[in-house]
Formats: sequence, structure tokens, C-alpha cells
Amino acid sequence: MLIDELLTYLFDGQPHLLAPQIATWLDSSRRFTAFVTTFRDKIRKKLRTTQDHETLYDLRLELETAYLLLQERTLNLSYEPEQSKQVRSPDFAVTFTTSLTFMVEVTRLRAAPSSDNALTLPPEGERLADAICSKLGQFLPKRSNVLIVGMDIPRITQSDLQAVMLRIQQRAERNDSAFWQRYGFRDRADFFHHYQRLSEVLVRGSKLQVKEPVVAAINPQAKYPLPGKVRTVLYRSLNI
Repeated sequence: MLIDELLTYLFDGQPHLLAPQIATWLDSSRRFTAFVTTFRDKIRKKLRTTQDHETLYDLRLELETAYLLLQERTLNLSYEPEQSKQVRSPDFAVTFTTSLTFMVEVTRLRAAPSSDNALTLPPEGERLADAICSKLGQFLPKRSNVLIVGMDIPRITQSDLQAVMLRIQQRAERNDSAFWQRYGFRDRADFFHHYQRLSEVLVRGSKLQVKEPVVAAINPQAKYPLPGKVRTVLYRSLNI
């Protein structure tokens, strides 16, 4: 399918907020074009059913992540591979060469969480903590799972991110049923059962800027940490 035909199929030949950016990505990457062609029905449905700007920006971050990952020749993607099972699951299954498949979930921080989830962190840290905890239920067992968070400025530092991860663990270790139940977990053991599926968190700007490094934190409790050589390629793809 030619790029013009693909764009016409995705957007029904109508103006769209995301059309110029997607056209640029398609024009600059054959691998991204192949990805969009493979998953065109799914992407078209998302574009047609997403109306408000905030949700469209969420989708833009998702597709931009696919575009960036596919700049690395050793990475291949499948889009929402577990969707047919009608369960919460990550956005992408990412295969490194043919040796390892890991999962990537993408989220964008929007509104601040309610005050009943206070973790005694700066406002950006509060929002990030809530985003991380909200995604734990989507990670798959027996896999490395990476959470990529798009965050508007002001950005956080690596020490900020590590503090967020530590405070999440400390809060979960308390006998605070409201905290566990907020994110759909039965008890402390159930929370950590899912928390141990999280391999690491990467935070980047919602609007990707040249020379703006990704901030990362590895979860020391992860049962399936990301291998170093895979981590190197992943980080490189997201640092333009």
C-alpha cells in the first residue's frame, strides 16, 4: 500500500490533528510504514473513535513510541497483542532480534490524581506515582515489562524518579487497604505480585525534544529485569 493510500485509509481523506505528524513518520521510515500497514485497521479505529484532543495526544505518544522503537533494526513490534483475550495488557510486544520478547506500555500524564492518594511527593511525583500504580495490573507474568511515561515540563530527575519508586513501595508495605484497593489489588501480597512484573520505568517529555534525555529507573524487585544489551538498544531508540 502506498503512503498516500494508507493515509487516505486511516483518515478517510479528511483533515485530522494527527495526520501531518503521521505522514512525516511514514515518509521517513519504511519500517514504521510496514507497522502501520499491518495494524492499519486497529489504528484507523482508534483515530475514528478518539474525539477529544487529550486522548488524541495519548494516541500520538503511543504511535510515536512505535516510530522511535522501529528506528532500531534489532527491534520488531506487535501492537496490542493480547487485546483479543479481553484483558488489560501492554500496548506493544517488542522482540529483540529473535532472542527475547518484552512488553512496553505507554502512558501520558494528564490530570493530577485526587488528594486521597498523597504520597508526600512534589506534584509531578504524585502524578507519576499514580500513573505507575494504575498500570501495574496490565503487566504480563514471566516477561520483562517496561512502562514509558510521557510527562509535560517541568521534568523530573533520575533521583526524583527513584524517590517515587521508593515511596510507592513504602506505601504498599503499610497496612493501608485504601491504597491497594484504589488500584484494584486485594492486599499487600497481590500488589507486590504485580509490582514485581515491572522491570523499569522510563520518563520522557510528552513532546519529544532533541537532546532531551530519557530518565529511567530499574525496579530492583523485578522478577524479569531487562537484559543489559536490550536496555541499551531501548534507551538509544528513545534518546533522539
